[in-house]
Amino acid sequence: MPHARKTPVHMERPPSPCGAWLLGCLLTLAFLQLPAQVSGDADKFYLAPLGGTAELPCPLLLWPGMVLSEVRWQRPAHLPGTSKAVHVLRDGQDSDEDLMPEYKGRTELVRDANSYTLHIRNVRLEDRGPYQCQFRVGNQSREGNVTLQVAAPAPTSLSSPEVALSVVLPILGLLILLGIWVICKQKRSKEKLLYEQVMEVENLLEDHAKEKGRLHKALKKLRKELKLKRAAANAGWRRARLHFVVVTLDPDTAHPKLILSEDRRCVRLGDKKRPVPDHPQRFDFVVSVLGSECFTTGCHYWEVYVGEKTKWILGVCSESVSRKGKVTASPANGHWLVRQSRRNEYEALTSPQTYFRLKESPKCVGVFLDYEAGVISFYNVTDKSHIFTFTHSFSSPLRPFFEPCLHDEGRNTAPLIICTELQKSEASIVTKQEEKSQANGDVSLKVNPTLLSPQGSELLPFNDTWPSNLSPALQGFKAPSL
Repeated sequence: MPHARKTPVHMERPPSPCGAWLLGCLLTLAFLQLPAQVSGDADKFYLAPLGGTAELPCPLLLWPGMVLSEVRWQRPAHLPGTSKAVHVLRDGQDSDEDLMPEYKGRTELVRDANSYTLHIRNVRLEDRGPYQCQFRVGNQSREGNVTLQVAAPAPTSLSSPEVALSVVLPILGLLILLGIWVICKQKRSKEKLLYEQVMEVENLLEDHAKEKGRLHKALKKLRKELKLKRAAANAGWRRARLHFVVVTLDPDTAHPKLILSEDRRCVRLGDKKRPVPDHPQRFDFVVSVLGSECFTTGCHYWEVYVGEKTKWILGVCSESVSRKGKVTASPANGHWLVRQSRRNEYEALTSPQTYFRLKESPKCVGVFLDYEAGVISFYNVTDKSHIFTFTHSFSSPLRPFFEPCLHDEGRNTAPLIICTELQKSEASIVTKQEEKSQANGDVSLKVNPTLLSPQGSELLPFNDTWPSNLSPALQGFKAPSL
């Protein structure tokens, strides 16, 4: 803060003793009219920067022509009536009497139009606090108080480039080293992670190779077992054919809509129920028929020609199965059956059912029963393959089971035909020709008389059961021998 130019204070000399006395009386009277204590701006604070210059204006005002005998700036003491002088102006001259040592040489009084201002240079922290300005006229005095506050300067930025570099460069170096350490650590972490991933992939590849080897061995073993099973099945089929029996149909068990041939070897589904006796053993809901033979021991094998039929059910059932109402076919209920549900889709009526497909659809199905061994096996006579095998511990009489199933929109009208002799090849049974009768739409069949048994004439009359306009569907049917 620039220093104000010091204005010398001159004490005017009275022109004459009388005039001086009169002027002094008037000033004294006016001065005495002022309050005993003048606080002025006692509550006003003046702020000065640390190390700068403080300017403290005196709150007491000067009147024109007022002659001061003394101007004193002081620090109020703790004890009443005591004070410490900061700057004293007596009879127009600065006085060092009673000055506080710490203020010597640092203070200056500057007169303006109305009062005096105290300047304090090189302000210190201990300079802060209250100050008192005192004007004296003769024996009278008046005081005014102000307070000085010292503001510590805020830290300034480094202006010297050398100092800045000396501070910044070490910090920058530390930051660079820290960054390099972080990068190296991340790099090592990535390398470690990559190494772990490579090892994991190698382990997976090794495990995969081992698993592939185990699967290859297992597959080879399964193929070998399948080959053995096929060989065993073929051997079983050949062994089963050694126990060939001639099976006939039992008309007393046939559902009323089923039509049986006179020799009881063929069964097909008619269009309406026949007027047949309602025997207790007759099926009235399930469109099925049982074989006349009842097996309680030994091995028995028979073959059924299914041709191009799209649906059929064959197998063995217990003599005691329910014949009335809806029946759920399962081994638990005394049924061991295999069904063709649609083209190349087959089911073993287990619980739940077992679904499977065959490599070649059978034209002729072989059924083998080994009562003591508890085995019922089914074979595809067409390609000499095994179809399915049930195992059970039998304790009641068993009978062959036949169901030609519904017509399937005309695709399944052909009958089930029980072979009278073992079939050697598909040429043993000629292709069937289906045609609709003009009367009722039933399939007309003509069976080779040499394959039909003369028995069974007591069943339904032939002409009532099979239409008279027979087609050569089974003309030339031959029974090959072993």
